[in-house]
Amino acid sequence: MVQLKAKPREEDTNPKALRREGLIPAVLYGPDRETVSLQFKKKDFQELTSEITRSTRLDLIVEDEGKHEVFLKDVQYDYLTDQPLHVDLYEAPDDHLVEMEVPIVTVGEAEGVSSGGILDQLMETIKVEGRPEDIPKIIRLNVEDLVIGDSIHVSDLDLGDLNVISRPDSTVISLLSPRKEIEIDLTEEPTIGAELGEELEEGELEEGEEEELEEGEELEEGEELEEGEEEEPEEGEEG
Repeated sequence: MVQLKAKPREEDTNPKALRREGLIPAVLYGPDRETVSLQFKKKDFQELTSEITRSTRLDLIVEDEGKHEVFLKDVQYDYLTDQPLHVDLYEAPDDHLVEMEVPIVTVGEAEGVSSGGILDQLMETIKVEGRPEDIPKIIRLNVEDLVIGDSIHVSDLDLGDLNVISRPDSTVISLLSPRKEIEIDLTEEPTIGAELGEELEEGELEEGEEEELEEGEELEEGEELEEGEEEEPEEGEEG
Protein backbone atom coordinates (compact mmCIF):
# COMPACT_ATOMS: atom_id res chain seq x y z
CA MET A 1 0.00 0.00 0.00
CA VAL A 2 1.22 3.52 -0.83
CA GLN A 3 2.49 5.58 2.12
CA LEU A 4 2.46 9.27 3.00
CA LYS A 5 4.31 10.65 6.02
CA ALA A 6 2.80 13.57 7.95
CA LYS A 7 3.25 15.58 11.14
CA PRO A 8 0.66 17.12 13.49
CA ARG A 9 0.02 20.82 12.86
CA GLU A 10 -1.07 23.57 15.22
CA GLU A 11 -4.44 24.92 14.11
CA ASP A 12 -3.29 28.53 14.37
CA THR A 13 -0.29 27.93 12.06
CA ASN A 14 -0.32 30.27 9.06
CA PRO A 15 -0.99 28.10 5.95
CA LYS A 16 0.86 30.57 3.71
CA ALA A 17 3.96 30.28 5.88
CA LEU A 18 3.81 26.48 5.58
CA ARG A 19 3.56 26.65 1.79
CA ARG A 20 6.58 28.94 1.63
CA GLU A 21 8.49 26.20 3.46
CA GLY A 22 7.43 23.58 0.90
CA LEU A 23 4.72 22.06 3.12
CA ILE A 24 1.01 21.45 2.53
CA PRO A 25 -1.60 21.88 5.28
CA ALA A 26 -4.10 19.04 5.63
CA VAL A 27 -6.85 17.67 7.85
CA LEU A 28 -7.68 14.08 8.80
CA TYR A 29 -11.29 13.26 9.72
CA GLY A 30 -13.73 10.34 9.78
CA PRO A 31 -16.95 9.02 11.32
CA ASP A 32 -15.26 7.45 14.36
CA ARG A 33 -12.45 9.89 15.06
CA GLU A 34 -11.73 13.52 15.89
CA THR A 35 -10.55 15.88 13.19
CA VAL A 36 -6.83 16.65 13.42
CA SER A 37 -4.67 19.14 11.54
CA LEU A 38 -1.61 17.81 9.70
CA GLN A 39 1.16 18.90 7.39
CA PHE A 40 3.42 17.05 4.95
CA LYS A 41 6.01 17.81 2.30
CA LYS A 42 4.64 19.03 -1.02
CA LYS A 43 7.28 17.01 -2.85
CA ASP A 44 6.14 13.78 -1.16
CA PHE A 45 2.50 14.51 -1.98
CA GLN A 46 3.18 15.30 -5.65
CA GLU A 47 5.11 12.05 -6.05
CA LEU A 48 2.23 10.22 -4.41
CA THR A 49 -0.47 11.63 -6.70
CA SER A 50 1.28 10.19 -9.74
CA GLU A 51 0.72 6.69 -8.31
CA ILE A 52 -2.81 6.85 -6.90
CA THR A 53 -6.39 7.77 -7.78
CA ARG A 54 -9.11 9.31 -5.62
CA SER A 55 -10.33 5.83 -4.73
CA THR A 56 -6.90 4.51 -3.65
CA ARG A 57 -6.62 3.61 0.01
CA LEU A 58 -3.22 4.63 1.33
CA ASP A 59 -1.21 4.40 4.53
CA LEU A 60 -0.87 7.71 6.32
CA ILE A 61 2.03 7.60 8.77
CA VAL A 62 1.54 10.35 11.36
CA GLU A 63 4.50 11.19 13.57
CA ASP A 64 3.99 9.93 17.16
CA GLU A 65 0.62 8.36 16.21
CA GLY A 66 1.33 5.52 13.82
CA LYS A 67 -0.49 4.32 10.71
CA HIS A 68 -3.95 5.29 9.44
CA GLU A 69 -5.62 3.80 6.36
CA VAL A 70 -7.18 6.76 4.57
CA PHE A 71 -8.66 7.98 1.30
CA LEU A 72 -7.71 11.19 -0.46
CA LYS A 73 -11.06 12.92 -0.11
CA ASP A 74 -10.39 16.38 -1.54
CA VAL A 75 -7.54 18.54 -2.82
CA GLN A 76 -7.70 22.31 -3.22
CA TYR A 77 -5.52 23.75 -5.99
CA ASP A 78 -4.40 27.25 -6.84
CA TYR A 79 -6.38 28.14 -9.95
CA LEU A 80 -3.45 30.09 -11.41
CA THR A 81 -0.46 27.87 -10.62
CA ASP A 82 -2.30 24.53 -10.22
CA GLN A 83 -0.27 23.91 -7.06
CA PRO A 84 -1.93 22.01 -4.16
CA LEU A 85 -3.04 24.31 -1.35
CA HIS A 86 -4.88 22.02 1.07
CA VAL A 87 -5.72 18.32 1.38
CA ASP A 88 -8.60 16.50 3.10
CA LEU A 89 -7.95 12.90 4.20
CA TYR A 90 -10.75 10.54 5.21
CA GLU A 91 -10.42 7.59 7.59
CA ALA A 92 -13.24 5.06 7.98
CA PRO A 93 -13.46 1.72 9.84
CA ASP A 94 -13.52 -1.46 7.73
CA ASP A 95 -17.20 -2.07 8.52
CA HIS A 96 -18.25 1.46 7.57
CA LEU A 97 -19.68 2.10 4.08
CA VAL A 98 -18.04 4.90 2.11
CA GLU A 99 -18.94 6.61 -1.16
CA MET A 100 -16.17 7.08 -3.72
CA GLU A 101 -15.72 8.13 -7.35
CA VAL A 102 -13.79 5.33 -9.05
CA PRO A 103 -11.95 6.14 -12.31
CA ILE A 104 -12.68 4.14 -15.48
CA VAL A 105 -10.06 3.10 -18.05
CA THR A 106 -10.48 1.04 -21.22
CA VAL A 107 -8.42 -2.04 -22.03
CA GLY A 108 -7.62 -3.25 -25.55
CA GLU A 109 -8.63 -1.90 -28.96
CA ALA A 110 -12.27 -2.22 -29.98
CA GLU A 111 -12.99 -4.27 -33.09
CA GLY A 112 -15.12 -1.44 -34.47
CA VAL A 113 -12.24 1.04 -34.27
CA SER A 114 -10.29 -0.98 -36.86
CA SER A 115 -13.34 -0.56 -39.14
CA GLY A 116 -13.24 3.22 -38.80
CA GLY A 117 -15.47 3.58 -35.75
CA ILE A 118 -14.87 6.10 -32.96
CA LEU A 119 -14.69 5.02 -29.31
CA ASP A 120 -16.42 7.67 -27.20
CA GLN A 121 -15.99 7.45 -23.42
CA LEU A 122 -18.83 9.44 -21.83
CA MET A 123 -18.06 8.75 -18.16
CA GLU A 124 -14.64 9.13 -16.55
CA THR A 125 -15.71 7.86 -13.12
CA ILE A 126 -18.49 5.82 -11.49
CA LYS A 127 -19.79 6.60 -8.03
CA VAL A 128 -20.01 3.55 -5.78
CA GLU A 129 -20.64 2.69 -2.14
CA GLY A 130 -19.01 -0.10 -0.20
CA ARG A 131 -16.59 -1.09 2.53
CA PRO A 132 -13.19 0.61 2.32
CA GLU A 133 -11.39 -2.64 1.52
CA ASP A 134 -13.78 -3.34 -1.40
CA ILE A 135 -13.33 0.00 -3.16
CA PRO A 136 -11.17 -0.57 -6.27
CA LYS A 137 -8.38 1.78 -7.23
CA ILE A 138 -9.60 1.74 -10.82
CA ILE A 139 -12.26 0.07 -13.00
CA ARG A 140 -10.89 -1.55 -16.17
CA LEU A 141 -13.29 -2.14 -19.06
CA ASN A 142 -12.31 -4.52 -21.85
CA VAL A 143 -13.64 -3.04 -25.11
CA GLU A 144 -12.06 -5.47 -27.61
CA ASP A 145 -15.39 -7.06 -28.65
CA LEU A 146 -17.22 -3.77 -29.30
CA VAL A 147 -18.40 -3.12 -32.86
CA ILE A 148 -19.93 0.01 -34.37
CA GLY A 149 -23.24 0.74 -32.65
CA ASP A 150 -22.38 -1.04 -29.39
CA SER A 151 -22.54 0.69 -25.99
CA ILE A 152 -21.67 -0.16 -22.39
CA HIS A 153 -23.99 1.16 -19.69
CA VAL A 154 -23.51 1.36 -15.93
CA SER A 155 -25.95 -1.53 -15.52
CA ASP A 156 -23.65 -3.74 -17.62
CA LEU A 157 -20.78 -3.51 -15.14
CA ASP A 158 -20.05 -6.27 -12.64
CA LEU A 159 -18.69 -4.57 -9.51
CA GLY A 160 -19.18 -7.39 -7.03
CA ASP A 161 -20.56 -6.35 -3.64
CA LEU A 162 -20.34 -2.63 -4.39
CA ASN A 163 -23.52 -0.60 -4.50
CA VAL A 164 -23.49 1.51 -7.68
CA ILE A 165 -24.85 5.01 -7.07
CA SER A 166 -24.49 6.31 -10.63
CA ARG A 167 -27.65 5.92 -12.76
CA PRO A 168 -27.88 2.39 -14.22
CA ASP A 169 -29.01 3.66 -17.65
CA SER A 170 -26.06 6.06 -18.00
CA THR A 171 -23.84 5.28 -20.99
CA VAL A 172 -20.21 4.69 -20.11
CA ILE A 173 -18.79 4.00 -23.57
CA SER A 174 -20.20 4.07 -27.11
CA LEU A 175 -18.69 3.03 -30.42
CA LEU A 176 -19.84 5.58 -32.99
CA SER A 177 -19.99 5.39 -36.77
CA PRO A 178 -17.20 7.19 -38.61
CA ARG A 179 -17.91 10.79 -39.54
CA LYS A 180 -18.28 11.42 -43.27
CA GLU A 181 -16.33 14.34 -44.65
CA ILE A 182 -17.25 16.05 -47.91
CA GLU A 183 -14.24 17.33 -49.82
CA ILE A 184 -14.64 20.13 -52.35
CA ASP A 185 -12.03 20.50 -55.08
CA LEU A 186 -11.78 24.22 -55.77
CA THR A 187 -9.59 23.59 -58.84
CA GLU A 188 -12.38 21.85 -60.80
CA GLU A 189 -13.95 23.59 -63.83
CA PRO A 190 -17.56 24.78 -63.41
CA THR A 191 -20.16 22.18 -64.37
CA ILE A 192 -22.54 22.55 -67.29
CA GLY A 193 -25.37 23.28 -64.89
CA ALA A 194 -23.38 26.09 -63.30
CA GLU A 195 -22.56 27.57 -66.71
CA LEU A 196 -26.19 27.48 -67.78
CA GLY A 197 -27.15 29.10 -64.52
CA GLU A 198 -24.72 31.92 -65.16
CA GLU A 199 -26.07 32.41 -68.70
CA LEU A 200 -29.62 32.54 -67.44
CA GLU A 201 -28.69 35.09 -64.81
CA GLU A 202 -26.94 37.20 -67.43
CA GLY A 203 -29.98 36.95 -69.73
CA GLU A 204 -32.31 37.98 -66.98
CA LEU A 205 -30.17 40.96 -66.15
CA GLU A 206 -29.99 42.05 -69.78
CA GLU A 207 -33.76 41.71 -70.19
CA GLY A 208 -34.29 43.79 -67.09
CA GLU A 209 -31.95 46.43 -68.36
CA GLU A 210 -33.92 46.60 -71.66
CA GLU A 211 -37.17 47.06 -69.78
CA GLU A 212 -35.70 49.87 -67.72
CA LEU A 213 -34.33 51.45 -70.91
CA GLU A 214 -37.74 51.32 -72.67
CA GLU A 215 -39.44 52.83 -69.68
CA GLY A 216 -36.84 55.59 -69.65
CA GLU A 217 -37.38 56.36 -73.31
CA GLU A 218 -41.13 56.69 -72.83
CA LEU A 219 -40.57 59.12 -70.03
CA GLU A 220 -38.33 61.24 -72.18
CA GLU A 221 -41.04 61.64 -74.88
CA GLY A 222 -43.54 62.90 -72.38
CA GLU A 223 -44.37 62.46 -68.75
CA GLU A 224 -47.29 60.22 -67.98
CA LEU A 225 -50.36 61.93 -66.63
CA GLU A 226 -51.14 61.44 -63.05
CA GLU A 227 -54.24 59.44 -62.24
CA GLY A 228 -57.41 61.56 -62.53
CA GLU A 229 -55.78 64.26 -64.67
CA GLU A 230 -57.17 64.72 -68.26
CA GLU A 231 -55.10 65.84 -71.20
CA GLU A 232 -55.96 69.40 -72.25
CA PRO A 233 -57.09 69.73 -75.89
CA GLU A 234 -54.80 71.57 -78.25
CA GLU A 235 -55.81 75.00 -79.48
CA GLY A 236 -58.40 74.70 -82.24
CA GLU A 237 -59.68 71.35 -81.20
CA GLU A 238 -63.18 70.91 -79.87
CA GLY A 239 -63.54 70.28 -76.18
